[in-house]
Amino acid sequence: MGWITKLIVLGVVGYGGYEAYLLHKGGYFDLPAMPYGSYTVSFKSGLRGIVLDAEVSNDALADSHKIFRRLSDANPDRRYLGIPFDVPAWFKDVWSTCVKPSEEELQYIEASLSEDAKQQLTGARLDAFCYIETDGDQRIARGLVYSVPNL
Repeated sequence: MGWITKLIVLGVVGYGGYEAYLLHKGGYFDLPAMPYGSYTVSFKSGLRGIVLDAEVSNDALADSHKIFRRLSDANPDRRYLGIPFDVPAWFKDVWSTCVKPSEEELQYIEASLSEDAKQQLTGARLDAFCYIETDGDQRIARGLVYSVPNL
C-alpha cells in the first residue's frame, strides 16, 4: 500500500471516530424508543430532547432510524436554541420529552422570562417545552427549545 492510500484510510478512520465521539457526546447511543414523526435535539449545554409533533418542512426523515431524526435536518430553514433549566446532576444527561406549549403555558413562560432573556430571544419562536417524567406522573421541567430563521 502506498503512503497516499494509508493517508486516505487514516483520514476515513479518523473522521469515523470523530463522528462516533460526537454521537456519544450528544447522547445518541442512549436514545429511547421514539414514536413516528418525532425528532431529536441535543445541545452542548446538555439539554437533550425528543420533540413530539414538530412542525417541519422536510418530513422525509420521519420514518428513518432514530439516530438520523434530528430536528435541524428535518427543518433546515430554522436554527434551534436550547435553554436548559437547572436540574439535579443525575438528570442532566437524560433524554426529555418536548412538546409544543399550550397558549396558557406560552403566556406563563413569556411572563416569567427576565428582561435580558427577552431581549436575547428577540425574533425567536418558542417551539417546545421539555420535561422529564419521573415516578409516573411527576414531571420535572428540563428546558425550552426556541428557533430562529436560518438566514
